[in-house]
Amino acid sequence: MRRSGFLLGALLSGAIPRAARATGGLDVGGPVASHQMRVLLASGSAPAPEPLDDWHFAWEGRTYRGSASFEPLGDGQKGLVNALPLDAYLYGVVSSEVGAAWPAAAQQAQAIVARTYAVGKLRPERPYDVTGSDSDQHYGGIEAETVEGRSAVDQTGGLIVTYGGLPAQGAYSSCCGGRTVASGDVWGHVFPYLISQDDPHCAGTPEYSWSADVPLENVRRACGPDFAELGSLKSVELRDIDGSRRPRTIAFVGERSSCELETQRFRMQVGPSLVRSTFLHAVDLEPAGLGVEGSGRGHGVGMCQWGARTMGAQGAGAREIVAFYFPGTDLGRG
Repeated sequence: MRRSGFLLGALLSGAIPRAARATGGLDVGGPVASHQMRVLLASGSAPAPEPLDDWHFAWEGRTYRGSASFEPLGDGQKGLVNALPLDAYLYGVVSSEVGAAWPAAAQQAQAIVARTYAVGKLRPERPYDVTGSDSDQHYGGIEAETVEGRSAVDQTGGLIVTYGGLPAQGAYSSCCGGRTVASGDVWGHVFPYLISQDDPHCAGTPEYSWSADVPLENVRRACGPDFAELGSLKSVELRDIDGSRRPRTIAFVGERSSCELETQRFRMQVGPSLVRSTFLHAVDLEPAGLGVEGSGRGHGVGMCQWGARTMGAQGAGAREIVAFYFPGTDLGRG
């Protein structure tokens, strides 16, 4: 049977769940807002989606809730935009971001923070609110959903992180490496609840510490034309340590000159899958490039997903997890 035919039959029979009907498992008074998310799935030349019914479509081997349309993005470009209710969108986010076997409290905390992030990205004046990639939140459609992830969304229906009665800035990364990062040190915008603090909960988790061999060609690409002026590379220095103990800059010192880069730019240029975070502890010269040692994965601001997993496994609830990573905030309806 063709995939689309099978999925249509499953949808019509009810085998694949439809939109969220929030149960409000973490009860906070007040109505739940009915937000509509618009997710950019692709830009430029993209194949047309295949409608399955009034509420589902298939595209590029995946099935999605809601509607799909091509919208003008400017400069003559069009983008494929998936429009659907907020919590239906979160169904495809939560289990793409954390494991279905993780403690329920950690998945619920993920749902709350992901919902907070999404509410903060609503932009009616633009053709879409978020992308479906890791540049916003990873969104995988129905195939990415799990029973546990949907339950986490339902049990936290409508809940977001608030500060002073207003929606907070949602932020999270895979692993902070033992200390979170203040938002001002990453984005230049200070939020009083996105601070740098010690986090003992992610110690010993898979992303807590790492080492990488960075080829010299990657370093050459990161430095650009300045690399040719260095001469023989003599040393690499981590400089300007911030409040989270992360270096703001990394300097390549040659026999003739030096090249200094922001650590985040260095990470992006050499490859974020190699240099997993900016929490660098040591960089050593090696015959074929650099040996780098660091901690954590991602920007380190806000909730540490692996730390949340440990907290949930130790008995903490979703409220407690959110309160730890967003001190001074409350939960409210968004």
